[in-house]
Amino acid sequence: MDANRVARLTEQQRACLRFVASGMTSKEIAPLLGIEPGSVDQHLKAAMRVLGVGDRRNAARLLARHEGEPPQKLVYQPRPVVPPADPSILALSTDTSQQRQGVSGRFLHEAQAPFEPISSAVVRGPALPLPVWGTKPHHLNWVKRLAWIAAGAIGTALAFGGLVSAIETLVRLRAG
Repeated sequence: MDANRVARLTEQQRACLRFVASGMTSKEIAPLLGIEPGSVDQHLKAAMRVLGVGDRRNAARLLARHEGEPPQKLVYQPRPVVPPADPSILALSTDTSQQRQGVSGRFLHEAQAPFEPISSAVVRGPALPLPVWGTKPHHLNWVKRLAWIAAGAIGTALAFGGLVSAIETLVRLRAG
């Protein structure tokens, strides 16, 4: 039954599906075929209707299987369960003993054993409420958040007071 459906595909639909199988988007496919991205989408939708699938990747897999091509490796790989250690926060340990425990008491991978984490206060400075230097704003505790809110309110009040004072001075100079 799939062979009958695949046989009803046009050459343009097949070309679009082959590019989808290689991990390309409609915007990337369009210049290769000399058509608009919307036309690519229309060809893909028509191919999905003919093949009876609801996803462009499934349609591309069906065509690839029918044409005898090996399945493509997924473009978007799942993230690892345990992220790799960030080498930018590791420094050579001054301890030359062959300890296999980290500073926090956790056991480290063998390749990380001669390293220990650098204090973030030394490298990064004060915790800012903005995502700078690879930090995230939600890393602040409630006291630091309140301190930043108070500092922002005071800064805004001072700026507004300075603006009002400057306008008042200009009005007096003009009147006088």
